[in-house]
Amino acid sequence: MRGEPSLRAILFDVDGTLIDTVQLIVKALDYTYRKHLGIALPHEEIRRLIGLPLHVQMHYLDDRVSHPVDHLQMENDERAYYEAHRHEERVIPEMVEAVREAKRRGYRTALVTSKNRLEYAISRPQLQLDDWIDTLVTAEDTERHKPHPDPVLKALERLKVAPEEALYIGDTVYDLTCGRSAGTQVAAVAWGAHLPEDLRAAQPDYFFEHPQDVLDWIRTLPPIDDDGTPKEDSFRVSPASLRGGSRYE
Repeated sequence: MRGEPSLRAILFDVDGTLIDTVQLIVKALDYTYRKHLGIALPHEEIRRLIGLPLHVQMHYLDDRVSHPVDHLQMENDERAYYEAHRHEERVIPEMVEAVREAKRRGYRTALVTSKNRLEYAISRPQLQLDDWIDTLVTAEDTERHKPHPDPVLKALERLKVAPEEALYIGDTVYDLTCGRSAGTQVAAVAWGAHLPEDLRAAQPDYFFEHPQDVLDWIRTLPPIDDDGTPKEDSFRVSPASLRGGSRYE
């Protein structure tokens, strides 16, 4: 009888997970909504939009305005504001190192983000992960986006791993729904856009309070060969027995 599949791939969200961008995104969206729609939303409401693609965010208030809206110009203005203030981005070093450590140990790695390619290009120089990821999935790569499973499924297809062999790590309920709908295990991180209580209510398989917790957990994983077989002097670990963070049973 075959045992439970081993972990072979770790997928990471970007905004709020690898990079502290929450306040900058909130300010960029707030600026755009005020300029084009004349609407000032509570910042708590704007935070709940983080994790959705930009074009979805731009249409969020369509039912609250009666005048014509140039959504493309809204996107351009939001992106321009963000780029002008990108010095406010803060890469989370423990999380960048977590991606690298996963790769060093033989796990296939991917970034799965709701950013489009232009948006990701703004953050790419700070991340310096080009040599450490096997694939990048952006908003252009799928017709449906988070919380639909398609972005994670696209990454799994490119990585050539089964859903049960993968884990997706993110900071929003959209990430958790996306990964779980795709059939992967999911891990929530507490330092991003969505409140910890909302993330816990989504019942992730793992919950990490601090970035260092993710890095420490990945360091407990056995090094593996390309086919997922633990290397010599290592031990086999199944997703159900992985340690680290807080595990939901």
